[in-house]
Amino acid sequence: MSENRWDNAGQQIRDAVDDAIYYGDFTNLSRSIGNVINDTIDTVKGGSREKRQSRTSRQDASGQAHSASGAGDSPASLYERQPDGQVSSVLMCVIGSVLTVVFGICFIVFLIVVLAGGFPALAGMIFFAVLTVIALVPAVRGSFHWRRIRRYRRYLRAIRQSVNIPIRELAERTGKSLEYTTNDLLRMIDLHWFRQAHVDEETHYLILSDAAYQDYLSAKRDYTDRERRAAESQKKNDGLSPECRSLIEKGEEYIRHIHESNERIPGEEFSAKLDQLERVVARIFEVVRAHPEVASDLDKLMSYYLPTTKKLLDAYQELDRQPVAGQNIASSKREIEEAVDTLNQAFEKLLDSLFEDRVWDISSDISVLHTVLAQDGLKEGAFEKKTESNH
Repeated sequence: MSENRWDNAGQQIRDAVDDAIYYGDFTNLSRSIGNVINDTIDTVKGGSREKRQSRTSRQDASGQAHSASGAGDSPASLYERQPDGQVSSVLMCVIGSVLTVVFGICFIVFLIVVLAGGFPALAGMIFFAVLTVIALVPAVRGSFHWRRIRRYRRYLRAIRQSVNIPIRELAERTGKSLEYTTNDLLRMIDLHWFRQAHVDEETHYLILSDAAYQDYLSAKRDYTDRERRAAESQKKNDGLSPECRSLIEKGEEYIRHIHESNERIPGEEFSAKLDQLERVVARIFEVVRAHPEVASDLDKLMSYYLPTTKKLLDAYQELDRQPVAGQNIASSKREIEEAVDTLNQAFEKLLDSLFEDRVWDISSDISVLHTVLAQDGLKEGAFEKKTESNH
C-alpha cells in the first residue's frame, strides 16, 4: 500500500473528526469513519497478498504517574482555628513555674539547714523536694503544649489554601527534623486539630481531607502502575530497533490515554466499548513487539487512527462535563459512541490482517511438510502405494 493512500485516508478521517468537533455536529461521523477505514483495510489486505506472492517466489523463510486536590471541603474547614488548651496550657505553665520556684527555694533552705547539721529538718527538705517535682510536672506539660500550639500555627501559615503539602516544608518552618515533624503532626491529628488529615509516612506528605487522600492514593497507585508498566515495557523492548521501540512506546501512550479516559467517563455500556478498544489496540502492539517486521506497515496507520481516537475521547469527555445535557449533546455523545464501535471493528480487522501473512506462511509450511512426508513414505497411504509400485 502506498504512502499516499495512508495520507489520504488519514486526512479524510482527521478532517471529518475536526469538522464534527468544530461544528458540534457528529451526525454520520461513525459511518464516514467506517467507510474510510474499511476501504483502507481492504487495500492493506490486497497489498499483503502481493507481498506474500513476492516472498513465495524468493522462498524467504525468515519470519513491542498531583497533586491531588479535594473537591469538597475548603481548607479552612479542615482544621481548628483555635485548638484546645491555649488558656489552660498558659495557666499550667505560669502556676506550675511559680510553685516550682517557691517550693524549690524552700527545698534549698531546708537543704542548707540539713547540711549545717540540722538533721531534724530532713523531713521538711524531702517534703518540699516532692512538692517541687509535683509542681514541675504541670509547668513542663503546659510549656510543651504551648510550644506545640505555636508550631501548629506555623503549620497553618505554611498550609494556607493547600489541601496537601510536603512535611519537609513544615519541618523547615519550625526548624525541626522530618521525623519529629511527622510525629508532631500525627499527635495533632489525634488531638483532632486536623479534622480529616492523613499522613503518608512513605512519601512524607500531609493530606488534609478524606477526599484528597483518596485522590492521592489513587494517583500514587497510578504512578506506581505506570512505573511498573514502563519497566516491563523497557524489558520487553530490549533488542528492538529504535524505530520499532519508538512506535511501541507511542502506541502505549495512546493505550494509557484510552484507559484513563475510561476511568473518567461514567457509564457501563460505553466503558465496555473502551475496554474492548484498549484490549485490541494493546494486542496490535504486542504483535508488533513479537514481529517487528510489521512495524513499518503500521506507522502511518497508527499516526492517523490513534490520534483520531484520542481526539474523539477528549471531545466525549468535554461533552460529558457540561452541566446541562441537552438533545444536541446527547446526540453527539451517541455518535461518538457509534464511532468507537466502528473503530473497534476497524482495529479488529487490522489485527486480523496482521495475522494473515502468518497464517498463509503456516499453511505453506504445512503443505511442504505433507509433500516431504509423502516423498519419504512417511505419510499415511504412501507406504502402501510404494509397496504396490515395487510389485
